[in-house]
Amino acid sequence: MSVIIEPITANVMNAALCGLMSFGLLVTPQKFMQGGRFQSPWFSDLPKERDNRLYYLGQFMAFVMLSGGVIPVLIQPDSQFLCYQMAVVHGLNLVHTFIFLCSNVYTRARPTNIASLCQWVFMTLVIIGFFTVTVLASIHDSVNVVDSGETYISKQVANIAMLAFSSFFGLLFVSVPKYLLSGFWSDEGAQGGDDMCGFRILEPTHHELWWSRCIGLAILGLNLGVAVDTNIEQPLYTISSLIVLSCLTLFNFHQVIMRPYRSISTYQIGVSWVPNIIMSGVMIGVLVSAILYK
Repeated sequence: MSVIIEPITANVMNAALCGLMSFGLLVTPQKFMQGGRFQSPWFSDLPKERDNRLYYLGQFMAFVMLSGGVIPVLIQPDSQFLCYQMAVVHGLNLVHTFIFLCSNVYTRARPTNIASLCQWVFMTLVIIGFFTVTVLASIHDSVNVVDSGETYISKQVANIAMLAFSSFFGLLFVSVPKYLLSGFWSDEGAQGGDDMCGFRILEPTHHELWWSRCIGLAILGLNLGVAVDTNIEQPLYTISSLIVLSCLTLFNFHQVIMRPYRSISTYQIGVSWVPNIIMSGVMIGVLVSAILYK
């Protein structure tokens, strides 16, 4: 099949979009959600405290976009595999956005002023354009990319392990964000309870539910790109997964050490945060072993 759009075109476009969005979320998550000085707010009734856990979720999402949608393009800009990943991510994001705008799932987060709603509609049209370009860059024949070098752990084993590990958390972010967040965060003054394995169950805001599901859908979208590629030994997935997981683990380690975002109990540090960092460290070791040659 003739190439309608070259993969490098779609990849560069997607990297530019992800880079712009992730930079804003990473550096100033509160200002980004507020629209900054020149844009209208993206959400209504945002928390005024800069150390609210909502902005941790925004930065977490930024790391996923930066590590999964920008850095891999710098490594292999002409990869059709990256087009598969971003086509799925865009598609899931569009469905999620339509739910945000057209249903009552996120009513307490959805803005009510016309300028903000027009901003959402405009960005949705932009994503539709990017989705179309990415799909067109994905529909020509390609050969499976396989690394023939001998590594300490095969890329097939490492990729399967990473798919299982990350998809588990991705599904939790999408399906039960309330219970996932309850394992890592507490309300002010709460020291844990007997509601769920010693954790007091939170009542997350619609803003927190939105960003939690954005994170989960992004993770699942990147993983579903492997299914579309039908190449479980895809070396670029191994490398990009190592980058994503390393950044998120360092971010969580920083959260535990510096506590820039409040509402974490000592119980949660010992039972949730530290074990999660350890498990992520083990997974990082597996991915590194699948990259290093003997």
